[in-house]
Amino acid sequence: MELNHRENNILDLLYERGKISVSELAKILFVSEMTIRRDLNELEKNGLIKRYRGGAVLMSIDSKMPISRRFLVDEDEKLSLSKKAAEFLDDNLTVFIDSSSTCQYIIQHIGRFDNITIVTNSVNALQIASKMQIACIFIGGKYYESDMCCIGSIAEQYAEQFNVNLAFFSSLGLSEDGIISDSDIEQSMIRKIIMKHSEKNIFIFEKSKLNKRFFYTVCSKDEVDEIIISE
Repeated sequence: MELNHRENNILDLLYERGKISVSELAKILFVSEMTIRRDLNELEKNGLIKRYRGGAVLMSIDSKMPISRRFLVDEDEKLSLSKKAAEFLDDNLTVFIDSSSTCQYIIQHIGRFDNITIVTNSVNALQIASKMQIACIFIGGKYYESDMCCIGSIAEQYAEQFNVNLAFFSSLGLSEDGIISDSDIEQSMIRKIIMKHSEKNIFIFEKSKLNKRFFYTVCSKDEVDEIIISE
């Protein structure tokens, strides 16, 4: 794979900033936004970056993109999935939101309802909820920076204390034979604990997560009340 001079400059800027908009790149590199979009398309084809509406983020070496960048990727798909998930919301509920960027899009819909309390181990979800003045109970523990969430034994003990009406989760893979899996055991442990104490468990998957299986099994689809996927 050989990159041209401009593509190398784009990568240098992304290594420096993590994310950048098309308009910024066009100004810095003195070319049109159309030219930048073509360059970004090529870089994405080669697996070096991930596009989002109006810009791009750098793919991490281990393909584990921080949630602050992941939140921007596939925005339209995540918005569509969150609308489907919102159909399960109602007044007077306690709702768990997991640490995935996909599930955090649901919070914007929660503000339409009365007397909903969010339970979460996600700092990002806590920040979104606080801006919307939504009541939130935070599950503390060992802080995991990449996903801005708390995990580990303290978080697991804390999670055991809560009974929720509704729980929203995502995970890295849903296999053809219905196995929901992930590469992160500690985050998956939080999911498994919450599932035991939730009246209804809902998993949400983007198309890119379908027909994939990872190291750690979270559950099978038969153990889940609802699965929401992109059409």
